[in-house]
Amino acid sequence: MIQTFHPSATVRFARIVKGEGSMPRWLQWVLGLTAAVVIAKLTATYGIIIAIALIAAVVVIPIATSMLWRAEAGVYIVLLLAFFISIPNRLYEGIPMGISLDVVIVGSLSGLLFRCAREKDWAIFKTPVTVAILLWAGMNVLEVVNPFAASRAAWFFVIRPAVEYMMLFFVTYSALNSPAKLTRFLFVLLSLSAFSGLWGIRQATVGYFNWEFNYVFSHDLVHLVFNYGRWRAIGSIGSPSQYGMLMAFISMLSLALLSAYQGLAKKIFLAAVAVITLLAMVYSGTRTAYIIVPVFYLVWVILSRNKKLYYSIVFAGGLLAIVATMPTNNYHIQRIQSVFSGSKDASYQVRARNRSMIFPWILAHPIGGGLGSTGTWGQRFSPGTFLANFPPDSGLVRVAVELGWIGLGFFLYVYYKVLVDGTRLFWTMKNPIYKAMAGGMIAGITPLLIAEWGQEVVGVFPLSLLFWMFLAVLFRAVHFDWQEQRVATPQTATP
Repeated sequence: MIQTFHPSATVRFARIVKGEGSMPRWLQWVLGLTAAVVIAKLTATYGIIIAIALIAAVVVIPIATSMLWRAEAGVYIVLLLAFFISIPNRLYEGIPMGISLDVVIVGSLSGLLFRCAREKDWAIFKTPVTVAILLWAGMNVLEVVNPFAASRAAWFFVIRPAVEYMMLFFVTYSALNSPAKLTRFLFVLLSLSAFSGLWGIRQATVGYFNWEFNYVFSHDLVHLVFNYGRWRAIGSIGSPSQYGMLMAFISMLSLALLSAYQGLAKKIFLAAVAVITLLAMVYSGTRTAYIIVPVFYLVWVILSRNKKLYYSIVFAGGLLAIVATMPTNNYHIQRIQSVFSGSKDASYQVRARNRSMIFPWILAHPIGGGLGSTGTWGQRFSPGTFLANFPPDSGLVRVAVELGWIGLGFFLYVYYKVLVDGTRLFWTMKNPIYKAMAGGMIAGITPLLIAEWGQEVVGVFPLSLLFWMFLAVLFRAVHFDWQEQRVATPQTATP
């Protein structure tokens, strides 16, 4: 006789929490009616704000629970926040959106660590860039004992996003564990970028929304977004500099994918994204973004190893030289020309003097002056100090000042593993779509490193988030290509 086993109430509850089961229908009715009565009573007693908070909790709690078991949920929430987190802050003051981002990342990472420990499988952390990321994260953590640091409180505020965002690489790498998920993530990223691009084009051609104007004027930001009689596009990002660089990156990535994907619908979509984001980049007025386009193309040609394309570099270089030197009254062309006449720019000269002045100090302080010792954090937590009054104006300089030349070495080691090892692995790939993904990321990250010399890139939101997600896409594409080759030739070594 076959005996039937029924799961216990605890097991059934655990399955419901993990999304693997459903509550009995009678229990759904009981909970629904109870919640309606409680919300009605609280609304009558305390006002509508309590009802809104409870309804929000009904949405947030299931999502937060799902993050513990499905890394993909947390990744898409982070992606949405990367593009739209500034909007609530521009609409209403004091909304703790940064805390919500911390909760999502920590929750997703906790779920990942729990699943790895439960299954005794830590293979997700065995990537070509794991050691570099952990070294860089460890250096940031060890700065808490830096004897030259003027403030420990600054370290606490800076370390949270710094290390959390790095760990996002592992969360994203874990979530994109199939080719379908990797493709879906990329196309969602491109769709959000196109939406933000259209928003920026609207800002530059029609004008800001009223609530955007209110935020700009109330926070004295006109000097940042209004140049030479034109409003700069900021899209949903809020910063013209970060917005312009992100749009340039996405535009070039779309063209790289366009070269590999088949099918008319996908080609039209990728071409549309490329055009929209390129226009948005132009309207942002970000000079650094103009560096990304030619450097991306140069690296892409080198990666391709196509001798025919080498001649196109000469043609593109000649065209760029003409644009850089031609007399014109066009505002956008003048912005491009200003990139190549940086030595004559007053702000460039100030930055060059600052770098020359701080260089001996960096050499004398191998571990730097501590996290948050410069810029706005330094002025907040250690005002009046030498470093607090020093404007880094460069991602590489900021790292060297705060973490010393040892920290700068760890930071550059991450880029080395991505660009050098990534290129080596790229040249072993066979699948054209995976090659386009990986090559697009390598060619896009290279100009970001160059841009770090002129301004902060990876250390500023939202690229401080998206950078680590880009790395996950790069090495997932490499991994899936290796899996395909292993099926064809079982002796293929693990990348």
